[in-house]
Amino acid sequence: TFQSYGAEHQVFNQCAEYESKCGEQVTALHKLIQMAPQGHSKLAQAQELEQELRFERDTWRLVASLYQDRLNSEFQDSEMESEEIWSGLDDATSEDDLVRQLYDKNAIIRQAQLVVDWLEQRAADVYHDSHYSQAEFYGDAVTGWENTLHSLISKKRGISTDNAEQNLVTQMDPDAPNRDQSRRLHPLDKEDEMRLLRSVFARLRCGQLDEAQQLCFRAGQPFRAAILEGWKLFHDPNMKSRTDVANTKESPSGNPYRDIWKTMSWKECENVQLSVEERSILALLCGHLKALLPACPSWEDQLWAHLRAMIDHCVEKELRRCVNYKRQLQVLPDEYWNQQLTVESIFFTLAASRDKTLVAQGRDQYRIIQRYLIMDDVDGLLEEMSSWLSKGDSWSVHLRPHMLRLMAHLALFFRRIGRGSSDDLIGSILEAYVLQLVNLGRTDLAAVYVAQLPLPEDQIRLYAQCLVMVEEQQELCEDTERQRLLYLAHQVGLDVNAIAKQVVITLCNQGGNIQHISDASLQVVAVEIWDNISAAAIHFHLNLQVATSAEDERRIRSLSWLLMDPSMRSQLLIQANTLMRGYLLRRQIEAVKLTFKLIPPDTLKILSELWESRTGLTDLPTEVAAATREYLSIQAYIDALDAFQEWFTRFHHSKPKKTEASVQQQRGGASAQLSFTENLLKEQHLKQHQVEMLRWQAAVDSLTETAIDKLYNVLLFPDGGWMADSVQFEDENTPRQQQQQLLRQSCIPHAALLLCNVLTSTHRHSQCLELANVVASEQQSLYKVCSAEQLGQLTKHLRQAYVKLLDLGESP
Repeated sequence: TFQSYGAEHQVFNQCAEYESKCGEQVTALHKLIQMAPQGHSKLAQAQELEQELRFERDTWRLVASLYQDRLNSEFQDSEMESEEIWSGLDDATSEDDLVRQLYDKNAIIRQAQLVVDWLEQRAADVYHDSHYSQAEFYGDAVTGWENTLHSLISKKRGISTDNAEQNLVTQMDPDAPNRDQSRRLHPLDKEDEMRLLRSVFARLRCGQLDEAQQLCFRAGQPFRAAILEGWKLFHDPNMKSRTDVANTKESPSGNPYRDIWKTMSWKECENVQLSVEERSILALLCGHLKALLPACPSWEDQLWAHLRAMIDHCVEKELRRCVNYKRQLQVLPDEYWNQQLTVESIFFTLAASRDKTLVAQGRDQYRIIQRYLIMDDVDGLLEEMSSWLSKGDSWSVHLRPHMLRLMAHLALFFRRIGRGSSDDLIGSILEAYVLQLVNLGRTDLAAVYVAQLPLPEDQIRLYAQCLVMVEEQQELCEDTERQRLLYLAHQVGLDVNAIAKQVVITLCNQGGNIQHISDASLQVVAVEIWDNISAAAIHFHLNLQVATSAEDERRIRSLSWLLMDPSMRSQLLIQANTLMRGYLLRRQIEAVKLTFKLIPPDTLKILSELWESRTGLTDLPTEVAAATREYLSIQAYIDALDAFQEWFTRFHHSKPKKTEASVQQQRGGASAQLSFTENLLKEQHLKQHQVEMLRWQAAVDSLTETAIDKLYNVLLFPDGGWMADSVQFEDENTPRQQQQQLLRQSCIPHAALLLCNVLTSTHRHSQCLELANVVASEQQSLYKVCSAEQLGQLTKHLRQAYVKLLDLGESP
């Protein structure tokens, strides 16, 4: 519904649709509740939900009624102290005409009447749905007090009567039960009388005066229907000038002696001999608030009674001030005129009531919202609703989803009509609602409401938070789900690229997890490696590598958010580099490889093509170019480690082993003792071993060359060296650059160590001396990233290689 009515002029159609949708759910739930057996496990839950949706439906009905009037008002609120307002009045103006003009010109009275109509409609809905004990359901009598009448007739005829028929009234006029207090009606008639009065008041509470009168007629008491007629405003259409030729007369309406009726009704309201029900009916029609309140047990009933009394007071005041009566009117008591009620004083009175139940009802969140709506205090309502939002993780406990939905759509309604002045309060309510939607699995609606936030940075932050929640709720979020969520964001105009970037940053959480490895710890690790150069590879692959945890795998998978669109490849590269730097610092080589595999091989090509198509330039921007160089550095290091690992495995673990017979033959064992067949078999084994050795040696030579090349790719990385930017940044001490420097200090010496291990193991001592020249070269300045201990150990091993060259008689 919110999406269907997007135009400004459709705002009240939207409210009507909100009301309609809630009403449909109320009707459906009511039918289910009626069919459910008593004691059903979910009956109480269904009843609670029905009540909640009733409140929401009624709230939207109130919003549409009040604010449509407030936005359409042509005049400001007036106390009507100036006679200029009533310039159209004359001697022919009737009571009905004046009150109509009063409603047109006084917004307070008009809106108070709108609230009264709203409260009466609410009561009518409940009355219709309830199993109220209505008088018309009991008998079809056309005569009032039929049991009393039957007893009187029987007594007159001399027929004996029972005890229940003793001390009955002797006359059947309407005042008979009150005229002689020692006489009474028949008990059955008294019961019917109370039921009728309660039904009449219930009808009046629902604003159904005609139905109440018809009920009196059907009950055989037309005098009560006449009593209900007495409060109506008098109007004689014949007083106005007529232009029709026939000059026909129309019947007047209302009570020309309304003042007399009202005075007598006021006195009857104070007659304690009358029942509470009868006094409350008269009190409602004559404005006697004190006599009306005992029949109003709920918060809505009390509000309705006070507003009716306020409207009656204002109407009576204007009638006596402005209508030109031809006679002296009856004077109403001072208590009537002392009822100076305002909307604010009414709510203050309700809040200060001694009835704890009434006060508790007034503290209900739905009724608080309705109170602010009636008072037209939008900013106060937004502050109140915002205060309901818990600041902790348990906020969903305090606000049910239905209440949070109502709050969010009310906030959007106020902003749409220009009444909400605090974007921060509206934003906080919307944020809570969006998080609730995601928590309930309604991710298809989240983007729609995130787009309602006014600031783009808030939109990015909130929707990214939603996507993080989705990623954390699902053990394995599929790419199709990621694609769908980002597509929904794109549909409503959100910045998809910025959102995806924020999601990855949040999920990776690099800022709080990468604790830089200190220089001292790096030096200790390096010294341990250099002191045991013969076992360097084993030390590296067994002791230095840290296993990949489930949390690491989740972080790596989070990069998939940046794979949804080729335009996000630059951010993919930057965020992947950030992850891989951290993993390299923590020696999590397998995690580095997993991250590297997630990056599509065509990423660099796509970056160049996109940049060239957008700008026509071939040189990438500084940040992207630096990320590309860092990516290539990591690739070179991974390739070097893989090449070394493959060489190490083949060299140390795949070398063919000689059979025991072959060993004895080489040692000059007595082959004459063996038969010819056995000697021939041993020779074949020896030849096969020699073939396997040649094959192994060829493979080792090939892998050795590959490992040497890959390791030199790290040591001789072009344009400034491995993991070094080829361009200068304004800030040269960022966390990224600090990590790069730490990686140079750990990985470059380690690559040199592995290369030295390969060269010495394959007896390439002369190339060891070439490695010394590379490390000492000013062009690469590799010696600057090595510690004094590392350089000392390197010198020691180079001296050993030099000695071996001299022993072999070769020139170094």
